[in-house]
Amino acid sequence: MKKLILLITAISACTVMNAQPSAYNLSEREFPKVNPDKSVTFSVSAPNAKALSVELGGSYPMTKDEQGVWTATTKPQVDGFHYYSLSAGGVQFADPSTYTFFGMSRYASAVEIPGAADAAFYTPKKDVAQGAVRSVTFYSDVCGEYRRAWVYTPAEYSTNSKNRYPVLYLQHGGGEDETGWLYQGFMDVILDNLIAEGKAEPMIIVCNCNACNYAGQEGRGGDEAFYDMMLKDCIPFIDSNFRTLSDRDHRAVAGLSWGAKNAYDLGLGHPELFSAVAGFSGIIVIGEFRRAGGGAPGYMNDDELLTAFNGVFADPEKFNKDYHLLWMGNGSVEGNNIQGMHEKLASKGINSVFYQSEGTAHEWLTWRRCLYEFAQKLFKF
Repeated sequence: MKKLILLITAISACTVMNAQPSAYNLSEREFPKVNPDKSVTFSVSAPNAKALSVELGGSYPMTKDEQGVWTATTKPQVDGFHYYSLSAGGVQFADPSTYTFFGMSRYASAVEIPGAADAAFYTPKKDVAQGAVRSVTFYSDVCGEYRRAWVYTPAEYSTNSKNRYPVLYLQHGGGEDETGWLYQGFMDVILDNLIAEGKAEPMIIVCNCNACNYAGQEGRGGDEAFYDMMLKDCIPFIDSNFRTLSDRDHRAVAGLSWGAKNAYDLGLGHPELFSAVAGFSGIIVIGEFRRAGGGAPGYMNDDELLTAFNGVFADPEKFNKDYHLLWMGNGSVEGNNIQGMHEKLASKGINSVFYQSEGTAHEWLTWRRCLYEFAQKLFKF
């Protein structure tokens, strides 16, 4: 059903018409409605409620009419995907008129603002062969549990039974899970279109949840448990059950926000396993996030740079030979931290690629564009 929603979203993303129901509304639900100026109008029937508001990049108090219907209209929103919630009595909850998405560490509603000039790259096309996205379950000895991952295989995977494919491990951000890159990010559509146009190599993509605890060790988990699970359980499972090219040259890792930290830690910390690494809206940090003046994340100093990730940056010539691609990107509204990191690495002779999504912030349109740009450079050596 969510794939149907994806199709509706992509179609509506290409044109801005008069006010129209949001693409994520349940069947026959008129509201929320996207207006021509890209503001959004919400309407909720709650006769017994004392007060309601909409939380969408700010708080919008709702007004109640004589029939007990509450309404509010937001300011114009930028193109792309936006989480939102209804709020009453300090409790935020999903809109009963819409489908929900896992984000903000819970299920929330969302609207897609149509009109992005480049929406074609994440729009399904009837003349483009579609790959498959499978929900796979594997047992993790590290976590002591069965885990789910989404695995994208290109359209040719089912017909070219002798071919083997490179693999991209693609991570979500904080407060999201393995569904993010499928439902919010449209990663399958982006790759289908790129592959059909000959702009990207056919590849397998694996999306896994970064929530993980060590088996039988209460309170011990987080990033380290996740990394162990990926290295000891997930990657071996994928290589055993899919036709992968299982050498490091054909294995990459990328992620958005906190997933960018995961990608850097995994990819730069294990050069024996990965040859390409990318971070979307996330900087390379050592240990916990350090804070510099004004509260901005701090860069590595020269000493940290030389010792980071077991000294992977200490020899720039070797790094540039070993890694086929170090890629980083963000939205222009997010500031200059990512560009600064790219420039610092360049000053030390370390090759990297920097991309900036114009006019977007810490949001899914930024990350869709990052995947689109990154995938075109991946596994081309």
